[in-house]
Amino acid sequence: MTDQRFTELLGKQLAGEISPDESVELKSILAGSASLRMEYDRLQSYFDTETADNENIDQVFSRIKAQITVPVEPGLTVVKNKPHSIWLKIAAVVAIVIAGVLVYNREAIFFNKKDPLVLTQVLTKATEVKTIVLADGSTVKMNSGSRLKYPGHFTADTRDVYLAGEAFFDVKKDHKHPFVVHTEQLAVKVLGTTFDVKAYPNDTFTETTLIRGKVSVSIKNNTAQTFILKPNDKFTLTDGKANISQLTLFNGAGADKVIETAWLNHELIFKNNRFDEIAKLFERWYGFNIAFKEPDLKALQFTGHFEKESLTEALNVLKLIENFNYSVKGKNVYIYR
Repeated sequence: MTDQRFTELLGKQLAGEISPDESVELKSILAGSASLRMEYDRLQSYFDTETADNENIDQVFSRIKAQITVPVEPGLTVVKNKPHSIWLKIAAVVAIVIAGVLVYNREAIFFNKKDPLVLTQVLTKATEVKTIVLADGSTVKMNSGSRLKYPGHFTADTRDVYLAGEAFFDVKKDHKHPFVVHTEQLAVKVLGTTFDVKAYPNDTFTETTLIRGKVSVSIKNNTAQTFILKPNDKFTLTDGKANISQLTLFNGAGADKVIETAWLNHELIFKNNRFDEIAKLFERWYGFNIAFKEPDLKALQFTGHFEKESLTEALNVLKLIENFNYSVKGKNVYIYR
């Protein structure tokens, strides 16, 4: 179904008939498949070298189809339909290429063989932290409740990985092959540096914190504007609005601690955060679901620092600051007056 939809959307794009919503859907499909991205680039280059307008689309169709060779595969049949739109004819070319991709990659698809174009996916559960070493020697430490997709080998001009959640990256320098972290809303591009990216799907913000080196951050729906971060800078995108500030320091017992990267040392620190924001931190940290029975409780603000405390111990500390109650039923926690 994905390949069929990709064929349809790419045909519309090449014909100039794609809608904004369909364009977003196409980008999402490409982000999840290295092999389809390769064929996308290949077909785009074909059409860039031709003049594909209404007057000569038949000639363009014939020339491009003649350049594509699909190996003979038993049981593989291409059904020809009379096209009613330019994009349908272009989609027919795309379909031929996709058929070729399926033939060439059938072993990787059905037998899960290692392929440099296949993305590996790693997930972390609540309370879990994992360290991943990539093919180029870069290391990624994933926070709880996160997902990372990356190739077994970097073969393109850029080293692309895909993150949902939070991870700390220590990237090996390679000036010829920039390292790019893709999230739902951002693309963070670096050469060699250490930085943290926080992009949980259920958060209202996306955040990039730079510790060492230099990174550029671009917003995916506004690629014309790029933000350059220096060490100790923090980029935050909230409701489409970008902001650059400094790292947040917490003066606990002794030296100041950087709140944004405290999780690397198994510490949970927050400063003047809303209770509903802290609840999300607790859910990932302790593996519980937290619900508020009174919505006004969400706006309460707290500052805290926890390391080895249990969830009930942490909540009891917060109760000393503000008046609320809680009950625990299995893995569910209910906050109420």
